[in-house]
Amino acid sequence: MRFQRTPRPEGYAVTPRKIAAFERKKRRQIEALPLFADATAAAQISAADEMERREVSAMNAARDRRAFIARQWREMRADYYGLPRHVRESIADRWRRWTGPATSSCLLHLMKVEGAQATAAPEDYPHISAEDRHARTVYFNRLAREHNNPYARCERIHSPGVLLWLSPFFAPLPDQPEPRLYLTTNLGLHGLLHDALAAFCDFGHNSDPSGEQRAGFFEIEGTTFRFQISYHRHDSDEPSRVPWDTYLTRRILWIGLADERPPHA
Repeated sequence: MRFQRTPRPEGYAVTPRKIAAFERKKRRQIEALPLFADATAAAQISAADEMERREVSAMNAARDRRAFIARQWREMRADYYGLPRHVRESIADRWRRWTGPATSSCLLHLMKVEGAQATAAPEDYPHISAEDRHARTVYFNRLAREHNNPYARCERIHSPGVLLWLSPFFAPLPDQPEPRLYLTTNLGLHGLLHDALAAFCDFGHNSDPSGEQRAGFFEIEGTTFRFQISYHRHDSDEPSRVPWDTYLTRRILWIGLADERPPHA
């Protein structure tokens, strides 16, 4: 796979200007506290020691940067080879014609673009066992319940009843007959709702028969709420059959009152 090589560090360049600047800094520190000039001078290090410290720091920073880039590539390659063969072929074709930087972030962009347009069935993932598929689905559903977690690729929808609960002081107007999220809702109640959803773990067979932790009921100050996660393709509202793959699947997390019904049920 084509990739952009990261140049190896050449070390920290020690120049007379850097040494002179450091010596001026030491003099300014002494002049700033004349009563403690001797103590300040005793605590200072030599220019040679400072240049050595900077060189070690620069080498460590370059090493950590290279390790970070290598880790990103390993993660992207693992995600790439976890996709179905026909999706990988489409991504590889786009990658060969790609004229931008050959970095892992650009590959991630192409994987998201091609995955959003692709379709797949469970039989296209023979390399992933049924247990791993279920575990990944549960994992991404948990991320979806966490507010603003981008890895779940999830959209949240609040029912009309929940919007009214979030807007205790809302008064309908001719140009705004219904409450609107963030404009009329109470931020404190908003935090209570999403904290309770993120902390929810009381899943049972009656409320969550699939065992994927995608539906449940919870209560806040005497009001019962329900939530449900549905799986869809990225480019349409058609259901997705591969919820363990977020490159091909987006989630919709619907939150409503106990007597309301989700639109995607």
